[in-house]
Formats: sequence, C-alpha cells, structure tokens
Amino acid sequence: MSATTADGCANNGVEHAAQGIFTRAILIDIPRLKGLEWLEPGTAVMPADLEAWERRAGVEVGSGDAVLVHTGRWAKRAAHGPWQGAFAGLHVTVAAWLKERDAAIVGTDGGLDVYPSGVKGVGAPVHVLVLSALGMPVLDTMDLTDVAETAAQLERWEFLLTAAPLRIEGGTGSPMNFIATF
Repeated sequence: MSATTADGCANNGVEHAAQGIFTRAILIDIPRLKGLEWLEPGTAVMPADLEAWERRAGVEVGSGDAVLVHTGRWAKRAAHGPWQGAFAGLHVTVAAWLKERDAAIVGTDGGLDVYPSGVKGVGAPVHVLVLSALGMPVLDTMDLTDVAETAAQLERWEFLLTAAPLRIEGGTGSPMNFIATF
C-alpha cells in the first residue's frame, strides 16, 4: 500500500509538525572541520566526518536530536553565484548512522543528499531512507551560515531548536521559522 494517496500523505506528512519543533540540535560544521569555507560540489559527507566533528566539538548526537549539517553552500553561492549540477551533501551511509543515533530530524544547507548520489537510479537515497524507512523529517536548504558563526564564537555546537510552521492547505511542504537558542 502506498503512503501517498489522492488524499495526501498517509504517514510522515508535514501536518505532524503542526505543533512545531522543540528539541536539542547539534550543528555539524564540516567546512570548519576541514579548514574550508565550503565543501566543493559533489563532496560526500560520510559517517566518519560526522564522528570526527563530534570528537572535535565535544558533543554526541543522541536520541531525539536534530542533526544540522553545514556544508557552506550559501557562502559558496555568495562568493561565486548560483550554480547547477553537483552539490555537497550526505552520503547514503549516513542514513544508517542517523538510525543508530536515533536522531529525530536531519537538515542541511543543501538538498540533504550529495549529488550525484553515487547510487545508480536513485538521485536522493538519503531522502528516501530517512523519510520512508526512518519516518524522520528532512529540513532542506536551510541557511546555517549565521548559526555556524554564532556557534563558533560561543564554541558551543548544541542548542535549542524551535520552529513554528505556517499552515498552507494543499501544499507539499510547510514554511517554518527556525530559531536557534544557545
């Protein structure tokens, strides 16, 4: 049976976030880890990168956390303008890592998946796995630039993430206003 019908998404639809989001977030700043301003398009973020960041930042992703991965997409766009084609993002093996950690939400400043994905015939395998298999909300194309700068100044990579959705009837997504409280 399909989860999506003429009446909408039967499971894991955006309406389940209607009361908002209130959880601990962990910012994982991969460009900072690698001493870069941004990751180049097509760069895959691997589980080993996430674990290296945890060690450097002194935090560990745990049950119920929102995992926010900064790739520096918006800094690259500001410096070089928009581009098409490849994007830095999560490698498909990160889905198992998120499950092991029992994360509740995953977000990035790109489209979540590295593109090209490297998985034949599947353009966004991380999306498919976390949405369908894990029932985890995905937060795409977030601008994590300011939160990354604030986190670096404070040397604090965990914070309270709150979000209140706007109600839009018949939409496939819902705009949300995300707030990081350190």
